[in-house]
Amino acid sequence: MSQRRYAFAQLDVFTDQAFGGNQLAVFTDARGLSAEEMQTLTREMNFSESTFVLPAETPDTAARVRIFTPAMEMPMAGHPTVGTAWWLAQSGALTGPSAHLGLNIGPIKIDLERDPDGKLRFVWMTHRLPEFGPVRHDRETVATALGLGPSDLRADLPLQEVSTGVPFLYVPLASVEALGRARVNQSALAGLWPDREPRMVYLFASHGDGLRARMFAPHVADIPEDPATGAAAGPMSAYAVHYGLKPDGGFIIDQGVEMGRPSRIHVSARRVGGAFVEVKIGGQAVVVGMGQIFW
Repeated sequence: MSQRRYAFAQLDVFTDQAFGGNQLAVFTDARGLSAEEMQTLTREMNFSESTFVLPAETPDTAARVRIFTPAMEMPMAGHPTVGTAWWLAQSGALTGPSAHLGLNIGPIKIDLERDPDGKLRFVWMTHRLPEFGPVRHDRETVATALGLGPSDLRADLPLQEVSTGVPFLYVPLASVEALGRARVNQSALAGLWPDREPRMVYLFASHGDGLRARMFAPHVADIPEDPATGAAAGPMSAYAVHYGLKPDGGFIIDQGVEMGRPSRIHVSARRVGGAFVEVKIGGQAVVVGMGQIFW
C-alpha cells in the first residue's frame, strides 16, 4: 500500500532571525486530510500551532487555511496567519499587495510589503474590530494563580476579556520584573473559570515605548506558554488604546523573551470618533526548514 506524503515548511514567525519567534509548520497542500488527521499531524509537529493550506472556498479569498494547536482547531490565530501568508507570498501564491485568506471566522485581509526589488519585507494581518468582555474583580485570586501577589498587578487598569476572534483575559502587571516572575500553573489557571469556558491569559507590562508580554494557555489549548500570540496582540493594542496606555496608532509588543525565543509583534489600533475602525498586527518570518510527512 502506497504512503501518502504531505509537504510542509517550517517557519519562525515574528522574527527576522532563525530560531527566534514562534515556530510554525505550514502543510502546503492539505487536500485529502480530514480534520482528525490534521489534529494528529499538529500533535506530531508539537509546535503551538500548525496550519493546513487548502484551495479557496470563496472567490474573494486566495486560499483556505485551517489552524490547529496540539489540542484543538482554532477559529483564527495571528502567528499562523502571518507565517502562512509569508510562505504563500515567498512561494509565489500571493503576488499582489494584498489578499484575503479564509479562516474559520471568515476572510481575513493580508497586506504584503516588499522591497523595490520585490523581496518580501513585512506582512500585516487585519483583525476584526475588538469586543470588550467581562472585567474581573478577583485580583488576588488571579494574581495567586499566576504565582504573583496583588501588588504585582497594576491598580489603574482592569483585568478584562477582549476578543477580535479569540477571547483572552488581559492582566496588566506593574513591572517587567513581575512579568518575569509569573509562573504557569495549569490547575490554578483552569480554576479561574469554574463555571464557564476558560480563557487564555495574556500578561503584559510597559516596556520602553511598547509593551512586554507573556501568554499562558495550558488549560485551554495545551500550550503552557506561547512565544508570540498574534491573536492576543490585536486585542491588546485595542485595550492599550482604549484605556489610554498608548495613543492611537502603532507600537511594538515584545514576547517570548522569558522562553529564549524573542518575538516582535507590530500592532496598530485606530479610532474615529472614539470607535475602533482598524486593528492590525504585523511582522516578519524566516523559513528554517522543509520536509515531508509520510502517512
